[in-house]
Amino acid sequence: MRLNLIAYQFREFDGYGRYVNRVIAALLRAGVDVAPLLYQHAEMPSWLQAKLGIDWSVLTISCLPAYYLLPVPGRHWLYTMTEGSEAPDGWVDIINKSGVERVLVPCEYNAEAFRRGGVTAPIHVVPGGTDPDEFPLKNGRFTGAYTFLALGDRGSRKGWTEVWSAFYKAFGSPTDTPDVRLIIKSRPEGNDLIDRIAEATNPDPRVTIWREDVADMTQVYAVADCFVIPSRSEGWGMPHREAAMMGLPVITQAHSGMDDGHTADWAMVVYGGKLEPIPGMFKHIKGEWLRADVDALAETMRRCYDDPELAAMHGSWAATWLRTHQTWGHTVQKLCRLIEEYS
Repeated sequence: MRLNLIAYQFREFDGYGRYVNRVIAALLRAGVDVAPLLYQHAEMPSWLQAKLGIDWSVLTISCLPAYYLLPVPGRHWLYTMTEGSEAPDGWVDIINKSGVERVLVPCEYNAEAFRRGGVTAPIHVVPGGTDPDEFPLKNGRFTGAYTFLALGDRGSRKGWTEVWSAFYKAFGSPTDTPDVRLIIKSRPEGNDLIDRIAEATNPDPRVTIWREDVADMTQVYAVADCFVIPSRSEGWGMPHREAAMMGLPVITQAHSGMDDGHTADWAMVVYGGKLEPIPGMFKHIKGEWLRADVDALAETMRRCYDDPELAAMHGSWAATWLRTHQTWGHTVQKLCRLIEEYS
């Protein structure tokens, strides 16, 4: 089997970049001949495309946000996702006018958003995965105080502000519970909200804002005993599953891309969140998202702290389930079956 796979970029610091890199690697492991391309290749003159050896006679799959989608000669599928409950403005028109035969998405939540939006091409769910070799099981607990990890990227969408509030609801002041920690991992660039939180927590030695780009996410998950990531919305949720693959107990919501019908098999689910309109400042995300219930979040965090052995067992069960049901190998198996069915 041969195919072209188009991305808008392959950077490891970007969610789509990491996603498409792992799809390509899994396809290659499965014996598929993949030509990785950037979307700009579709705009090159045909003589330059020929010089690069681009072959449009095979199936092309574009794995990118729809606003990067360009028409290509020959058969063309789109593999995309959206974090919101609705298709972003303009995406449906782009998809319908592009001539793509089929649209692939990682979860049913996405499929419903695009169907309601009016996408006319058939839509198929091809879940993402996780690599057990890339994210091996941790050996025991992180040393020292019980440590929670949250992600401060993507504004407030990952739910880190709710984690911060839940931390203080569950553990009070440093004198109340000194042997617990919260690390909020962020990118180096400025973030006004994180700056204000950092200033507010500066007297509290239990809370750390970690500002750094880290290419190897295993280094991030390795510092924690529990990963708390009650994202308000996700297209799929790679960090959630990566940490669980390493055996970390993961606290999240069964919503949007995190709700694959098996969330409770790989995560500790918090319920009772509130649906809210997505603020207009979040470009390319439309509709509603789910803000986690801080009380329920605090209660779950406290349970993990009070019984770390049981929490670790949850993480171990999650890693076993993911290895059995949700690796990138499983992703490619389903993708290849679809290609063969509709070739």
